[in-house]
Amino acid sequence: MAGDPTLGMPAGAAQRPREMRAGFAAFASEDIFEVREHIAQTYCPHDLAVARRGDALDAWLNHRRLAKLGIGAMAYGAEVAIERIEDQDMLLLMHPTAGAAEIGTAVETIDSHARRASVVDTGELRRMRWSEDCVQRVVQISNAVLDRHATMMIGRPLSRKLRFAADMPVGAGDADWWHYASLLCLEVSAEAQGQAVIDSLETLLILKLLESHPSNYSDQLRPQRCKIAPQHVRKVEQYIIAHADRPITLEQLVEVSGVSARALFDGFRRFRGTSPMVFLKSVRLERARDDLRNALPGETVTEIACRWGFYQFGRFAAQYRRLFGELPSETLRKLN
Repeated sequence: MAGDPTLGMPAGAAQRPREMRAGFAAFASEDIFEVREHIAQTYCPHDLAVARRGDALDAWLNHRRLAKLGIGAMAYGAEVAIERIEDQDMLLLMHPTAGAAEIGTAVETIDSHARRASVVDTGELRRMRWSEDCVQRVVQISNAVLDRHATMMIGRPLSRKLRFAADMPVGAGDADWWHYASLLCLEVSAEAQGQAVIDSLETLLILKLLESHPSNYSDQLRPQRCKIAPQHVRKVEQYIIAHADRPITLEQLVEVSGVSARALFDGFRRFRGTSPMVFLKSVRLERARDDLRNALPGETVTEIACRWGFYQFGRFAAQYRRLFGELPSETLRKLN
């Protein structure tokens, strides 16, 4: 039977692989506490239990953390139940190459198998049950990375949380998303690793996911005809993104654009559905959110808001909540 390039083992086998692939961190254990701790450090803290009395784990994990995502494969070697999964603010894409898994979210259950992968935000993930022979390829991507790439594709910060369809059909030929995951695994496993190639494949995998898998932003992320904004709009967007930490006036933006204020406003309205100054505010709110997520001990919401030009704190909090669905203080509190 042909081997799956992402696993370094015969397809359909759930036992420990005899040889882990080069370039990946290998782990194997029969101790449930050791397995739970290692998987928690790699993905999410959780409760792990063997489903049938008398059965024992024979678990393995083949994993590599890259610059933009993590990729690998794993099996437990026994039927297991996984609950109380802690949110790590990331997306998990899981594809059983053998066996099956039941993936329970806050709103639905996905019966996942070789022809059906799952795409689940850890904030929505509630429980999983893996069959004894289940082997899953797993890709993890942080929500911050996804948001950044989606913003780049759309041309403006996201106005609401990015949410994907929870199930992903597998096996649609070369266009299959997992085909690109396999290419990345092969490159990581190559003896002469080309970092530029790996970086490009990581980006390709993320952009392909955003472009092809259904989400609440699909209408904006999928290729569209005649949607290329004129040069003066793109110049102003690039200027705002590069100088969002500095004072910026409308007069400056008009000067940067090289067109009249009326033409600039018309271009943003037609191609971006907003105005230049609202776009500037959205970028600054996004940067404030990044700083709140990565705040140093002792940093306050007020300090971060002022850093990005928000001095009316009640209005800042209201705008932040409308854009991200939570208060700035709630974002900061998640670090503690």
